[in-house]
Amino acid sequence: MGRIRNERGVRGVSKVRLGGAVALGAIMLAPHHAVAQDSENRGPGAPAQAQTEGYDEIIVTARKRAENIQSTPISITAVSAAQLESKNAVDLTAIQNAAPGVTIRAGGGTSGAGFTPLISIRGLGQTDYTINTDPAVGIYIDGVYLGRSLGSILDLADVERVEVLRGPQGTLFGRNSIGGAVSVVSKAPSFSETSGTLSLTGGSREFLQARGSLNLPITETLALRVSGMARHREGYVDALQYDDFKLGGEKVWGARAALRFQPTPTLTIDLSVDHTKRNDTPAPVVALRLGDVSEEQSGPTGQPSTFFNSGRGPAATAVLPWISTDAPRCATDAAFRRTSPTCFGDAWLGGTTGSNSVWFNRAGERIRPENTFSVTGYGGTITLETGIGTFKSITSYREFESTFFNDLDYSPFVILHNNHEEPRDGGAPFGQRQFSQELQLVGTAFDRLDYVFGGYYFHEKGEEASDTLVPGNVPAAVAAASAPFLPYFSTSSRSIDNMSKALYAQFTFAATERLKLTAGVRYTDETKDYEVVQFRAVGNPTVATGRQGTNIWTPMFNIAWQATDDVMAYANYSEGYRAGGFAGRFAGTLTSPLPSFDPEYVTSYELGLKSSLFDRRLIFNLSAYQMDYDDIQVSATTPNLPGFVLNLAAARFRGFEAEMRAILGGGFMMTGSAGYIHKELTRIRPGTTVDGGSNIATVITTDHQLPGPAWQLNGELSHRLEFAGGGRLDTAFDVHFESADVNAVTNRSIIRQGAYAEAGARIAYTLPSDRLTLTLGARNLFDKSYFTQKSMTSVSGAAFGAVARPREVYLQATYRFGS
Repeated sequence: MGRIRNERGVRGVSKVRLGGAVALGAIMLAPHHAVAQDSENRGPGAPAQAQTEGYDEIIVTARKRAENIQSTPISITAVSAAQLESKNAVDLTAIQNAAPGVTIRAGGGTSGAGFTPLISIRGLGQTDYTINTDPAVGIYIDGVYLGRSLGSILDLADVERVEVLRGPQGTLFGRNSIGGAVSVVSKAPSFSETSGTLSLTGGSREFLQARGSLNLPITETLALRVSGMARHREGYVDALQYDDFKLGGEKVWGARAALRFQPTPTLTIDLSVDHTKRNDTPAPVVALRLGDVSEEQSGPTGQPSTFFNSGRGPAATAVLPWISTDAPRCATDAAFRRTSPTCFGDAWLGGTTGSNSVWFNRAGERIRPENTFSVTGYGGTITLETGIGTFKSITSYREFESTFFNDLDYSPFVILHNNHEEPRDGGAPFGQRQFSQELQLVGTAFDRLDYVFGGYYFHEKGEEASDTLVPGNVPAAVAAASAPFLPYFSTSSRSIDNMSKALYAQFTFAATERLKLTAGVRYTDETKDYEVVQFRAVGNPTVATGRQGTNIWTPMFNIAWQATDDVMAYANYSEGYRAGGFAGRFAGTLTSPLPSFDPEYVTSYELGLKSSLFDRRLIFNLSAYQMDYDDIQVSATTPNLPGFVLNLAAARFRGFEAEMRAILGGGFMMTGSAGYIHKELTRIRPGTTVDGGSNIATVITTDHQLPGPAWQLNGELSHRLEFAGGGRLDTAFDVHFESADVNAVTNRSIIRQGAYAEAGARIAYTLPSDRLTLTLGARNLFDKSYFTQKSMTSVSGAAFGAVARPREVYLQATYRFGS
């Protein structure tokens, strides 16, 4: 039974979510691009292996125990360290080119920062970055859940493998994993010998990257592993109002140290610390249309932009430079508005390679912005082999702090800016601190019953202070007093204090040698405390608070049938939920009590087939699923509440996934994956509307499309040529395709993204010593121009999109020593 406790004016709800019935879905294929052992990989840096041999086993830990991926009856893709190296993967976004149904993109549209990602699996994801918004896909690093999406596009510097689990993971992984989970496993220290790698890369637009790792056995029971990386990338969208300033630039560095102590054969203690720091230019976002953003447009859009163009706002003292010099003509003459640089309109469009944004701080000073992000993590894992199973304790503390700036009018004017400034600039940063503790017991009883027991505790605190610069929205009553502070309007300070506790258990019973039955359940008790303080230039601050509690059971059931030694079929039923919360943005004064929204729920039914054929030279996996998506959290307007996140809809998703990898002979290999999803809205609360950046409100009906591509395809053809005298030459060509995406439930054509395909290629020579590999490669080989996201804002009346990185050619040298 699930129960939601709400306080301070928040509506209470009861739900029963513990249901049963294993049902269907059908079809998935697997370019399990990965291996826990690098010997499987045929890319640069992998040991030579006869091309007629089959694939090695891939070992994953998705179900808290080490298992062959082909014997794990869930939808999972694994990507190995060697494969990541051969693709020269920069960060976690590379995973979407290796797994079906997965989207991982750098964000920036609504935040202005490239490290606010868009991550979704099977069409379920997070589109907002605010401190009070929970993800729909769980990101884990070495078993530790990252509570906020900010900064979760991890750099893949010293990674053993990445596991991608598709579908709700509410039993073993818990809350906020309704789409699935991405688990990053770092390389652990080894007692074998001193070894390491050093990789140097240079490429287009001043792309410079260095990565290195060192494994150092200190004694027979103590080993240390250290790694580091640094990357510089020049931006690729011109800031047209600045000299020598480009958007989309990156400066990142990070380091990690891990210590392994094994005092006895049954006890292992792992300690780690990591730190990453980045200083970026603003995200590569360009305006698509300004002012008149809708096909049905009947006048200038957005109150602040209308005030600017008309020279008349709520305040009687509209003054330069916060209004147009050609007001009110900019408001009354549509043709003039769209062509004159004195107006807020399309005259300030810069195409896909330029932006006319100018950034200001809260003091009204023009700045050259720098977006920063800093994260530090500490971890400790104790593994003890006992007579009843393997006991594991995972303890972690992580914290991050960030500052970033966003010009949401994409013009030289100050119509709408949102900034997260450092304290010395008068604002407060965006930050979070989290502590988590997990205990696991994994074992086997009676030779046929596998079990997992676990307990989990998570506590986080976070703050976000967002300065709003919107001089056209000052209330008339305080206009004169506010004038000296313009363009500053207000600061919304949001803080969270969230706690989650859970117990879970999962059992797998071998009914016969070929038939296994699995059942599991998780109980979660979660409490969220939220406070918003709104400061304005004039007047006293206002405060609103809210508390929400959730008690919920999330079960799963699975049947796996090993039809032959090479073919397995399975059926899976699972449930998951994403936590509820409270409104974060307020156009005017705070609403008290705070509007709240309840958790959203997903129930998934899946059928799958996994096969290893022709002596493991062909791996072919299929899955099909149906997901019932209830109480969807939608940012919309209803007759009683304007523009908040509410539980407004229900939907049904149906799809299939297919993955394959094949050794073709003659040195050739091929991998491929396909994912298809059909989303259907089955219920909308009557009267629900979304303005989507237009002054024409859209009434949402069940005929509207939900955002996300229907099709995602990946393919790679690679070849290895081994020379008689030693050494080898590896070549590869890969393609990633996505079908069209409406980007928002309003289905506006201006923010619709057409279908696109992006290709990559590389050629690598490894010397006979197997120590040095030289690689020449290209990302976005054919320089395809497309957007990673598009959006609209009704406040400033702007449609905008984040531009994908253009072609990037690189040369890399990788040196290895030791094993």
